Amino acid sequence: MDISAVLTVATQAAGASGMVTVSTRAARWMRTRARFRDQANIARELLGLHQSRLIAYRHDSKHVLYGGTQSLHPDNLHGLAAASGNAYVSAQQTGRLRVEDEILTHAAHDLALIGSPTSEGLSRLLFGYAPDGDPDSLAADQIPLDLPFRWVISKNGIADSAVARRLVAGRGLVERPNWRIAGPDRLYVPRVDEDGLLLEDYLLVTKVRNYLSHSAIDEGHFIVSFGGSHGTGTRALELLFKDREVLSGIADRLRQRPAAFQMLLRVSDIKHDRTVGSYARKIELVDDPIVLPDRDSIWRTATGIAQRSIHGSSTAHPDPP
Repeated sequence: MDISAVLTVATQAAGASGMVTVSTRAARWMRTRARFRDQANIARELLGLHQSRLIAYRHDSKHVLYGGTQSLHPDNLHGLAAASGNAYVSAQQTGRLRVEDEILTHAAHDLALIGSPTSEGLSRLLFGYAPDGDPDSLAADQIPLDLPFRWVISKNGIADSAVARRLVAGRGLVERPNWRIAGPDRLYVPRVDEDGLLLEDYLLVTKVRNYLSHSAIDEGHFIVSFGGSHGTGTRALELLFKDREVLSGIADRLRQRPAAFQMLLRVSDIKHDRTVGSYARKIELVDDPIVLPDRDSIWRTATGIAQRSIHGSSTAHPDPP
């Protein structure tokens, strides 16, 4: 089952009246918190998570560990809650969170995809991945866009001995092939210790125009993808929106508001907790974001390639070209 969460409400502060007195120290703290919230909101907008726009958040159970179940990977759930900010919690608490079996790509909203193509089905179509003889192994196939960063998630490209171990809430110790990310001039391979425990991971952020259909392009919709080499990288979204230095760096580097870009972040200082799972405590930009060409011809060509894959899949039903 393709399970997706659609957030249909924006967080709004409740109206209040009356006078409140606070100490000078508390006032300074409140101003600092307000500036930080503003900074986090600005970073969300620059990354493509516009609070003024309706966004559908997808993260489905394509992960091999959750195949045949309605359970969702807890690392992706953390990423979903972090990417959506207070909107997810607010919608859940007020009963206005809408969960749908699928999100149609022609709907009037942007898309936020949580998780790499190993777990997020639409990402496979968007970035051109398909199984290569093993349901837990994906290789490039009919690539719509030539991107500087790509996940390496094929077992044919990784030695059998290259594994990464981490703790996943509800499952305990999990061993996975040590997936990596290919950059313009090097491979980014997550480091592990002598026992194979994950020491650092990577989070790839990609923002593109929604080229899954021509109508989505015409209506100005976008797609933003957050996918780690492993789930720990995806989960680090909750760390990203708490880190002042990284948020400031994002705001500075994306101040020109490019329509499309890729950005790689390294996460480290990973704590392996048997109760809540493995999670990172440090995040940093690997390098400046790479701005992608934004020409209509590029997106239209990508639509044609994506459509050929989509027509053979039941995970999405976009408008015809």
